[in-house]
Amino acid sequence: MKRTLAVLLALGLVGGALAAGPAEAKKKKKKKPKRVERVVEHSYAAPSPGVPGVAGACLAAFTPDSGCIDIPVTLDDKYVMVDITDASGQTPAAILAQDTDSNRPGTEIFHNFCGKTEEPVEITPGLTLRVSVYAGPSSSCAGIGTRGDMKITLSNLP
Repeated sequence: MKRTLAVLLALGLVGGALAAGPAEAKKKKKKKPKRVERVVEHSYAAPSPGVPGVAGACLAAFTPDSGCIDIPVTLDDKYVMVDITDASGQTPAAILAQDTDSNRPGTEIFHNFCGKTEEPVEITPGLTLRVSVYAGPSSSCAGIGTRGDMKITLSNLP
């Protein structure tokens, strides 16, 4: 009798431990990170001169309403989306650039687009991001830039 009671008690303890295991595992699962965004808006009255994706000039140092803006990037900013609305009604050529090569002067262009990025573009956290709208068309973008608005959305997740 004592032996049967001890076996039943042991089985009960094992069963209870197994039943509590999945419940505890559910509690310990990591939460999915939340998307955190910050939006930078910039109006421009003069697009950047140059050939999109090849060579250009950022006039931001000379005029605050330039078609080029340098945005400080935090360590939490990992992706960017850009939407440009130009007064011409067309989708102007634009670029994204960061100074990822400290051995070369200037910023390196890593993404060309027409009017807006279709999906989030990965950026290097902690490095200033340059967004530039060009006056002329590019080989892949027939629109011209005149004056307009940029909406730049930086985020930690795509």
